[in-house]
Amino acid sequence: MLGVVLLGSDFKALAVARSLGRRGVPICLVDNIPRSAWFSRHATKRFRWNQVMTGAAFADFLVELAELHSMSGWILWPTQDETVEFVSRSWGRLSGAYRLITQRWETLMWAVDKRRLHESATATGIQYPRTWYPDGEAELGLLELGYPVIVKPATSIDLQHAVGRKALQAGDRSELLDCYRTAASLMPADQIMVQEVVPAQAQVSVAGFADQGRLLSAMTARRTRQYPVDYGLGSSFVEAVELPGLIGLASRLVARLGLTGMTEVEFVLDRRDLQPRLLDVNPRPWGWHSLCIACGLDYPRIQYEHAMGRPAPDLEPRYGPRWIRLLTDLPAGIQGIRRGLYSPSTYLGSLLSLQLVGSVFDLRDPMPAAGDAFVAASRMLRARRFFPSHSASVVAKQTRDFLPPRPAVHAAGAKPRPPPESG
Repeated sequence: MLGVVLLGSDFKALAVARSLGRRGVPICLVDNIPRSAWFSRHATKRFRWNQVMTGAAFADFLVELAELHSMSGWILWPTQDETVEFVSRSWGRLSGAYRLITQRWETLMWAVDKRRLHESATATGIQYPRTWYPDGEAELGLLELGYPVIVKPATSIDLQHAVGRKALQAGDRSELLDCYRTAASLMPADQIMVQEVVPAQAQVSVAGFADQGRLLSAMTARRTRQYPVDYGLGSSFVEAVELPGLIGLASRLVARLGLTGMTEVEFVLDRRDLQPRLLDVNPRPWGWHSLCIACGLDYPRIQYEHAMGRPAPDLEPRYGPRWIRLLTDLPAGIQGIRRGLYSPSTYLGSLLSLQLVGSVFDLRDPMPAAGDAFVAASRMLRARRFFPSHSASVVAKQTRDFLPPRPAVHAAGAKPRPPPESG
């Protein structure tokens, strides 16, 4: 049976590995930081890469990996934003060694680059938060803003890697300048965007599988909690609920983008008019896609079958299950209680469900839970060492002064040999 090479080993990759591994599909993991999926019984091969998972050296590594370990023609499956962009941009180099499910960059960039995504949203009549793309620091003072606003990258995830956040919030012009300078120290100025903070009634999503712009099967969900509560790195508690009209909006956008594969379209419901505003499009496995499996939409299996040339089924979801990432939902719950967003009893009540799906724990595959806890503890220690405070001004200073150096990349033309198989 044709195997799968997963780029990444976090809980998103774990759900893919479990879905396909239970059906006898060989699973190979490649990562620079072994995470929960690394310890899964469904992983048949594991290879550690000791640099950033982008660039020519990594492409050479993957090609040689396929040759040396009899994986030529396997499906290459990125699970992180940076690896999705890497595979998309390296399509020509990698397509000779693997079967790719990632679209070429000339298509995918319209979903990944916020500038282009907003152009597509405008063309399809979909609203999004007011957004500015200043040319430089001098232009910030010319913007007519209503505070608070956030500063975030248009495509890069360097901000997230550096300060553990997807966005920095500014409550006035002084804080905006601090946030902008922090972002500018991590990415090119043309990647920085300033966006209004939408008063949220709820954060919601459409999750589905698309084929050449046609959204075949889809479901809606409410992303009830995230961690950190403000601009979190990911959802921590998600409920499968039917949200009328939302799939139609997502279908229009997916058609405009011409997407194929697993796709999540994120919205925020604006409290001012209860209308959805587009936030992001994720053309990859999203954090809570195991919830979709519990609802009868096994997207990893559908993606695999599609890659094998078999038609994707048109399925209807079963609403009701809930998904939780306990490691982050407990601190998210504490934050929410302290801010008065809900009571302790309301929070505890949300956990009492017979249809609760965990992000990692599974009695049939117990070891990833231990690995997940270990990785989370290690990250917490590093975060406390480098970023003990999260205020914008302190983050700005600490990012400049204490940011650990990036891993060195191999010299041009060097071809690092793949390591022996681990585990």
